Amino acid sequence: GMPQVPVISLSASGLEKNPGLKITPKLLITAMQALVYGDVFMRVLYRTRPYEAIPGSANALHQKWLNICINSIKKGGNWFEYKRNIRGIIHDFDNLELDETVKKPRVGVVGEILVKFLPSANNFLVELLEAEGAEAVVPDLLDFLQYCAYNSNFKADYLGKKKSSARISNLVIWALEQLRGTAKHELAKSKRFTPPVHFRKLAALAE
Repeated sequence: GMPQVPVISLSASGLEKNPGLKITPKLLITAMQALVYGDVFMRVLYRTRPYEAIPGSANALHQKWLNICINSIKKGGNWFEYKRNIRGIIHDFDNLELDETVKKPRVGVVGEILVKFLPSANNFLVELLEAEGAEAVVPDLLDFLQYCAYNSNFKADYLGKKKSSARISNLVIWALEQLRGTAKHELAKSKRFTPPVHFRKLAALAE
């Protein structure tokens, strides 16, 4: 039969019971660091790889920093190391040799969460777009998590759900923004990249 795959369930309104795994605040923060790393990698890699002057250089730089980040996460996600890594990733991709004489069309990738982010589920759509002469733009995974958390506010305001869930969710949104702060600051300072917009601004625009 099919192999048993453990599923860890998290909720913005509280942690569900996960037998055999103790989810500590430190573990959650380290997991959030990993998500920020992933979002930063998507932002800088997809922005530079279509224009790389030396074929394979963007992927090689990604692999170098991926190994550094994995080792940092394994050691427990030291805060100063985390900030140094974020700065280093953005700096190195900001200075990667590119050929931008040709401007390529930017194509946004949207849709169901798993299909959007998992290459094997979307038939390696980003690579296909790049092979066809486009630059892929993929939204941050952290924005999706913040949307899930923000949804508790909507439920509390309009659907009679508990205010305590909304308070926890607002704490989650605040914590995620703190973790993303270094990345936003460094992306804003960079030559090539744009920082993510604060989720509450997006929510206000939607209203």
